Amino acid sequence: MLVRELLDELEKFAPLALQEDYDNSGIQIEGPNVELSSVLVSLDPTPQALKTAVANECQLVLTHHPLLFKGIKRLTTKDPIGDMIYTTIMNNITLYAAHTNYDSAVGGLNDALAKKLKMFNVAPLVPSVLGNNSGIGRVGEVEPMDIREFAYFVKRAFESRMVRLAPTGPHKVHRVAICSGSGSEFIEKALEAKVDVYVTGDITYHEMIKAISANLSLVIVEHDESEKFFEDEMVKFVESFGIKAFKYHESFYGVL
Repeated sequence: MLVRELLDELEKFAPLALQEDYDNSGIQIEGPNVELSSVLVSLDPTPQALKTAVANECQLVLTHHPLLFKGIKRLTTKDPIGDMIYTTIMNNITLYAAHTNYDSAVGGLNDALAKKLKMFNVAPLVPSVLGNNSGIGRVGEVEPMDIREFAYFVKRAFESRMVRLAPTGPHKVHRVAICSGSGSEFIEKALEAKVDVYVTGDITYHEMIKAISANLSLVIVEHDESEKFFEDEMVKFVESFGIKAFKYHESFYGVL
């Protein structure tokens, strides 16, 4: 299978039309359209991820977060982004990001999280223009449990080092909204969905107060802790075509 053929299959699964307006999913750097023998999958495009791809003779690197978000004024190997661009081009590697299109896709990242939380009667929190149950976030139901018990359940299910619980008080959880990554802008959507708790990342102190004041409990996970499963899911996708896939996961911080 050629590089472009695999990317075509990926875009059938997670169409670029699903990405958010601010996003830059898709090809970041296009290399030769050669026969694929190995692919590296990583949450983030980092110098070490690309060095690992070179060491494993990968023709394609699939990341969740795009390398190119803002305009680049100069290319130099002294700059991390410039160095990654240089490494990719000089080693004939294609770099591709499946970001918010993969978050929204049916069977994508948010559906993977919903499965981990054993949610049922699942629907998009913010339906996409494409319909077909795609969209940002998910809303659904879980077996009823206490809010504190639910927070520990999320921690175990997401294999997280830590979660933060901001409850409105003691109460049962049955109806749940989730959003992978940064979901603070969808607090209003979670309120409209009349859920008992909203699970997402990157919630600020003032956004937390806003949610609690509106009687919405929060379970707040670290951004990468809710997105790291991209790597496992994408490895399975690549391997389903008989192509060798390597997972590279990089942690940038610790919990003391």
